[in-house]
Amino acid sequence: MTRCAIPVDEIAWLGMYDHAGQQAANDRWWATIRDHLRDVGVRRVPATLTRGVSTAAVWGHPRLLLGMICTRPWALEHSGLRLLGHPAYAGTGVAGEHRSLIVVRQGDPATGLADLRGRRVAINDAGSNTGVALLRDAVAPLAWDGRFFGAIVPTGAHRVSAQAVANGEADVASIDEVTFAALARFEPELTGRLRVLARSAPAATPAFVTAAATPIDVVARLRIALERAVADAPEELGITGLVASRPGLRDRIVAQDAAALAAGYPVLA
Repeated sequence: MTRCAIPVDEIAWLGMYDHAGQQAANDRWWATIRDHLRDVGVRRVPATLTRGVSTAAVWGHPRLLLGMICTRPWALEHSGLRLLGHPAYAGTGVAGEHRSLIVVRQGDPATGLADLRGRRVAINDAGSNTGVALLRDAVAPLAWDGRFFGAIVPTGAHRVSAQAVANGEADVASIDEVTFAALARFEPELTGRLRVLARSAPAATPAFVTAAATPIDVVARLRIALERAVADAPEELGITGLVASRPGLRDRIVAQDAAALAAGYPVLA
């Protein structure tokens, strides 16, 4: 994908769930958030969302006004970002949490996780919670000498992982259920070629964040604006509310990795 130059002014980015079919809805929702921000006295609000830049550039931008980040890279690499809360999504059970759907092709004979031993697994990103860590934890009890899968197939995105499985380039992938719901809405022919074999343990949804340098009074106004805006989130986004971050989130993620290390299966393999 062609990368654009990162803007030098304040930026807003909702790229965790910005599937092509959702971009128009994200644009409408950003317009709503932007208006609420102005109503509560935040100046220098970006007119439009930033797209076409790397997540590293977004998360490291000193003037990130509003963004989203997976809780794992936040905890392990970007914990200086200020958490604003977690979106709650329809159909995910506990508000502010979601799971990974471990999917195979329709017609695959697997009946349980043990049947995936030696298979090819598609992963979106090595640092992903839903695409890698939750799957790692699910298959860890089945691993032998630190290995379970036969091959790792990097894809760069959940959607591409789903395509890889559907097209026979991989046998299994772990797709976060919010993304899967979007794919089912906008690309039912893709999800129709997949079957959910298992579900992972729950984890916090990606967080809304702002830069560490954002003044504390602006942080408070951001939270107010988000709380007001979720009531007007477009239906296509599936957002039903905003949940405050629970204390100890970073510690739980660090402990998750420590437990995997102690079990002899620290990385997906």
